Amino acid sequence: MKKVFLILAVIGLLSFAADKYITIKFTEAQIGFHWKNLENVKKLIDESNLPHAQVKFIIASIDSLQKDITKSAKIDTISIRKK
Repeated sequence: MKKVFLILAVIGLLSFAADKYITIKFTEAQIGFHWKNLENVKKLIDESNLPHAQVKFIIASIDSLQKDITKSAKIDTISIRKK
């Protein structure tokens, strides 16, 4: 009977696991620079001699990253002016 309660308690505790969010801030120039680099990497890989399956995997991974960035990107209108 104790084992049943222990198992139910473990399942109950594991069911409350929550996603954690990480916020990373870039300037518009920085994100543009990195975005351009990712696009260039995709072009280089597409023109490489790698097997087709590997190229598809790498490009799909970069596309997935760019899609998530686009989905979660927010413009922060707070700016600090240096005098």
